[in-house]
Amino acid sequence: MKYKIGIFGSSAGDMSISLPKAEELGQVLGQYSDKVTIITGACSGIPYAAAKVAADRGVNIWGYSPMLDLKGQRKFTPDDDISIYTKLVYVPANFEYADNDLVRKKYRNVLSTSSCDAGIIISGRWGSLNEFTNLIDLQKVVGVLTDTGGIADELVQLNKKIYKEGQGRIVFNNDPQELVNAIFTSLM
Repeated sequence: MKYKIGIFGSSAGDMSISLPKAEELGQVLGQYSDKVTIITGACSGIPYAAAKVAADRGVNIWGYSPMLDLKGQRKFTPDDDISIYTKLVYVPANFEYADNDLVRKKYRNVLSTSSCDAGIIISGRWGSLNEFTNLIDLQKVVGVLTDTGGIADELVQLNKKIYKEGQGRIVFNNDPQELVNAIFTSLM
């Protein structure tokens, strides 16, 4: 059985701390190319960096794009190699809010978090917090790669304040290998 692991994090901003950790995570996940498929929001930044390294090691990458088609995706991520994606899922053109970029991003977030067995949060801002809450509400396993800045480092304290029974399982760790091992253990 292959696990679908989502990678969620910042697509912009200061990535000096988080980018090396994302690449290390990609290397770790690349060791399990027979066991995982990676899901991202088909965006640049941290998720792309981890996915690119994993793809170079044979992992299938699925991108859930907030765009309507390949032309829109190329415009959205002009500097990314979109050939890393073995599957790209777009927002349907007949979606009621297809003309609204912001709504399409939230649509993408719901689809991508719904489609994975577990998610990993690296750094991140408001969009990553949205993906985190989706994962929790959907009772998924969530790995938070700490010491990467952004929302990932705030979630440790936030979880202590707002934890509730029946939510998804959260694993915190600053080591990508240990985090992935803990996620696999939680999924079994």
